[in-house]
Amino acid sequence: MKNPLWRPSRQYQESSVLFDFQDYVRSFLSYDIQNYDDIYSWSVEQLEEFWEVLLQYFDISYSGDYQQVLNWDNSSTDFTEVKWFEGISLNYAAHIFKGRRAADIALYYTDEKYNYQELSWSGLRNKVSVLQQYLIDQGVQRGDRVVAVLTNSIEAIAIFLAVNSIGAIWSCCSPDFGDKSIVERFSLVSPKLLFIEMNYRYNGKDYSKENTLKAIKEGVFTLTECMQVDSPTWQKLFESYRPTDLVFTEVPFDFPIWILYSSGTTGKPKAITHRSGGNLIEHFKALAIHQNVQAGEKFLWYTTTGWMMWNYALSSLLCGASLCLFNGAISYNNHINFWDFVKRVKVDHLGAGASYFSAIHDLQIDGYQPKVIGSTGSPLPEATFENLQAKFPNAQIISLSGGTDVCSAFLSGCPLLPVYAGRIQCRTLGSAIVALNEEGEEVYDEVGELIIEKPMPSMPVFFWNDPGHVKYRESYFAARPGLWSHGDWIAIEETGAIMMYGRSDATLNRGGVRIGTAEIYNAVQTVDHILDSLVISTDESDGSSLMLLFLQMEDGYQVADIAQSLKDAIRTQYSPRHVPDLLFKVPDIPYTLSGKKMEIPIKKIFSGKELSAVASRDVVRNPDSLAAFKNIYDEMVNG
Repeated sequence: MKNPLWRPSRQYQESSVLFDFQDYVRSFLSYDIQNYDDIYSWSVEQLEEFWEVLLQYFDISYSGDYQQVLNWDNSSTDFTEVKWFEGISLNYAAHIFKGRRAADIALYYTDEKYNYQELSWSGLRNKVSVLQQYLIDQGVQRGDRVVAVLTNSIEAIAIFLAVNSIGAIWSCCSPDFGDKSIVERFSLVSPKLLFIEMNYRYNGKDYSKENTLKAIKEGVFTLTECMQVDSPTWQKLFESYRPTDLVFTEVPFDFPIWILYSSGTTGKPKAITHRSGGNLIEHFKALAIHQNVQAGEKFLWYTTTGWMMWNYALSSLLCGASLCLFNGAISYNNHINFWDFVKRVKVDHLGAGASYFSAIHDLQIDGYQPKVIGSTGSPLPEATFENLQAKFPNAQIISLSGGTDVCSAFLSGCPLLPVYAGRIQCRTLGSAIVALNEEGEEVYDEVGELIIEKPMPSMPVFFWNDPGHVKYRESYFAARPGLWSHGDWIAIEETGAIMMYGRSDATLNRGGVRIGTAEIYNAVQTVDHILDSLVISTDESDGSSLMLLFLQMEDGYQVADIAQSLKDAIRTQYSPRHVPDLLFKVPDIPYTLSGKKMEIPIKKIFSGKELSAVASRDVVRNPDSLAAFKNIYDEMVNG
């Protein structure tokens, strides 16, 4: 392994939340904790004690009493019947507002038209109060589902907080979801009320959601009211109601807070339902301890409301940080609008998808130095680590991995540890993660499947509309009863850092040897004139396999121009076994709306499936990109 890319200074370590938490654990429990390995081991070996200490350390307010932290039969074949902190009730939104000073800025906002806004905590409280009163007058009660089709706006934040404040359950799609996709999701959860933005702008173009609203009204029969957020009726709300003191309805720890959805590239998506207390305590841990988000800092994660990172970023407010919202295309106007906003606000914690950071190697960014750069959505290549560190020499680069399943990251950053290019720094506290080989043996310094051996409070309480937890069990426990199989290949290295090797269901098979797709992408990233790539392996009728690498090229370049240098790079950095059999140029690489490469649907195309059977266009960010892959397959088959 190369030398560390970044090392924390003593001052950086000692001013971190994790350093303070370790001191708290030492004094509170008299544990001999010398380093991160020690506190991590304690957190997974004494799981109940760890989560109880977190409840106290972050001063989480609740009513009632609990007899045990975790009610779990560890001989069970899954975690579906797990109960956390039975007997106590709390409210997430109450903690968002807890201890805030009225004049401080809660939210910073801009969009593609430079509509810059700042909203104080007092202003946010007033918005939420008006919306809370409106919801109550509409008959929305604890447990009702309220859904939304909204952009990443101040309005979306305020509406969610109002919904949560009365104990209702939130579910949101971003406007770029297709109509069918939105209806499929909302019809699963039987919502009572809809908030929708009828017009929005993205990448310089204006879009209308008139047809979307019509489709929702026709396909979701439980709705009693639809509020158009950008309408005169919406404006009148803030004239009709006067702000009053907020009232927070407490709910049991395991009560649903929000419903997120699996990508649904084929078939109906799963409605993943999360715990109120579970996400509250997990997000305190993930953002404050692992990303070192502190009061007075500014947090921005480029996301849409349809990606779990919106929910995750929202929780920066729990830490006393200000949340910064950019509404639009991150690359609009040659990236100028986005980076102007970042510099103007002086964002401390800046996050985006790995694919974005990999696409801006040549972008010059002057006059800005963040505290932390965060990346997720896919593994961050070594070359991009190095490029980002060169751009921002003092920043801690945190690559995260987790997902919609836990609405958080269980592999993340640590302010006490060095950063190695291409690696995630650590397993997060309380996440009992191991790498298992095919024999079910725990392995280090070699590739294994990412397995979680013990429950986490941010795991789903259930899937909505899933009687008997059938889909829940199939999703995580079918392969290894009693263990959560997450579907990633990883290697836990001697330093404690983690190398991601891609999805286990997209594994490349080379003569019986498994290769992670991330290795290929790391090598491709080092070759000039390649913008993006996607790799699959096919299963041939004679039992062999072919590795196919698809390349999106800079204008004016063909595969032949780079083929030899690409193969040399892959062979040198990894092995001859990693060299693809065939290279193809494609106009674009397909991604899901949440920014993940669509390896599995492309593999299905090359197994003979029709486009309509491999992915719903509504959940593909660039659906027209799929046709090129189908054309290549047809040409291969027909000679």
